[in-house]
Amino acid sequence: MTGTNGVRRLADPLLDEAARLGRDLLPRVDAFRVRQRDDGTVPAPDDADRHRLRTLTRDAVRWFTEHGRAAQADALAADVDDWLGAGLDTPPHFARSRDALTAPADGDWAAFLAPVQTTNSVPPVGRRLEFFLVRRKEPDALPDLARHYPHPKNNCQATVLLAGSAGFTEGNCLVFFPENVAAHDKVTEQAYAIFFFNKFRRIHETFAVPSARAVLTPESVPLSSSGLDPEVCYQARSVWGYLHDYFHHQGKWPLDQHVKLKMNWFIGLLEETKVDARTVLACHADDTVPHADEQIAMVLLERMFRYPLDAHAVRNFDAGTGVFLYSWLRERGALTGDRAGRLRLDLGRTLDALRELVEAIEGMEAAVSTPAEYRAAAKALVRTQLREGAEGDRYAFTDDQRVLVRAREHLASVPPPRFAPAEL
Repeated sequence: MTGTNGVRRLADPLLDEAARLGRDLLPRVDAFRVRQRDDGTVPAPDDADRHRLRTLTRDAVRWFTEHGRAAQADALAADVDDWLGAGLDTPPHFARSRDALTAPADGDWAAFLAPVQTTNSVPPVGRRLEFFLVRRKEPDALPDLARHYPHPKNNCQATVLLAGSAGFTEGNCLVFFPENVAAHDKVTEQAYAIFFFNKFRRIHETFAVPSARAVLTPESVPLSSSGLDPEVCYQARSVWGYLHDYFHHQGKWPLDQHVKLKMNWFIGLLEETKVDARTVLACHADDTVPHADEQIAMVLLERMFRYPLDAHAVRNFDAGTGVFLYSWLRERGALTGDRAGRLRLDLGRTLDALRELVEAIEGMEAAVSTPAEYRAAAKALVRTQLREGAEGDRYAFTDDQRVLVRAREHLASVPPPRFAPAEL
């Protein structure tokens, strides 16, 4: 028997544990996180704040220890002690907790508690105290896929979110990276990258698909990712996640060897766009890739029609990738207007434009030999599609690009998805 998000509903001690956490620890985490600023500090902390943190930490340490995660328990206790000693009105530094987490094996579980940036969650979003419990669930096709696309490291984990604090269970946060954890030092290597892919279907159907319908002519909206069985959607999204990360580790400047450099805004924008373009092209050309049509639709709809909806799109990295991709396709005739003010998406021309995009980015990467040259060349290429913005903004929308936010006002009034343990 399987639930609506692909989670088995037979007797499952981990689901029972998720329910217990939802009744006890998680409400206390949520109560503490609302006292924090976006940088993780607690303004004018009092004895009640310190007591709340001490008691929930004590219980979390006990929980981690009882469930075989002693290293995480010790790290959490030390991080909290240091924060209390420095004062809760100082930015938290949870590097020990960040580094104590290890990626779970397929079928195993992982949990985490620390101040974390939950990207694309419901505001307020900042480095606030958060908790998650996940079970790793890799796609069924992974063994065969890995033979054709052998990942050199595969530090990404497809997971089902079983329980979490508000930052993870409310809104569109799909990812957890070590660099999301509040810490004074910078991450130089990703030891894990956890994706909550069971959340994807509702987010995609709620925002990406309606946004695309508001922009594109009805017959040209890619529909292969719409109305999917939850388990099929999870499998397809997880394969996209694997291929996306596989392509991150190819080429002259692979992500695992240049993590810090790839965090440059312009380099990162091209990197994300390139690896998704290569994923789409692999899906189209290689009949060994499962759920190919579903992935192509997911990539195009998410990049161009969901990410730019962000209220602060001109400062948002993912939104920038979508606007860049849109203008690249427009310039090459893959998106053309009709008399009713809609755009027609031509899949054949889109594939041609994506090939050209990959060639342009990889050609630029091959032509540079130093990080400084790479940063300058990446910025120049991005600026061919994204114009300079106001002070503090990364770019500014052109009149043509504003079509991407046509559905923003309507979708802003749609309640954000909320994921409770009983639903997962």
